[in-house]
Amino acid sequence: MKTLLCPACRNKVSLKQAAATKKVNGILMLQCANCQQWSHENQKAAVVKKLGLILLITGSVMGYFQLGGTITGPLIAVIGGLIAVTTLLAIPRVIYNGT
Repeated sequence: MKTLLCPACRNKVSLKQAAATKKVNGILMLQCANCQQWSHENQKAAVVKKLGLILLITGSVMGYFQLGGTITGPLIAVIGGLIAVTTLLAIPRVIYNGT
């Protein structure tokens, strides 16, 4: 299971060990079991990650049905996957402040 770093106390939090989870406006929020602080993903990062996942799925379907040639679909899928993974790993979580 993937572990995330709490932005408040720098404690590693996994989805199974989180004190609580909830969704607000489509963004998953986690509560740290150590400091009880809520954190969420940056909203712009969430949009970019979703765009990457859409590209990944679209490229996979194009590759499966060989739409646009044999290289185009898998290439779009790889680019979309790289966008999603890079966004997930490069942009840190933000402490929730109620706004």
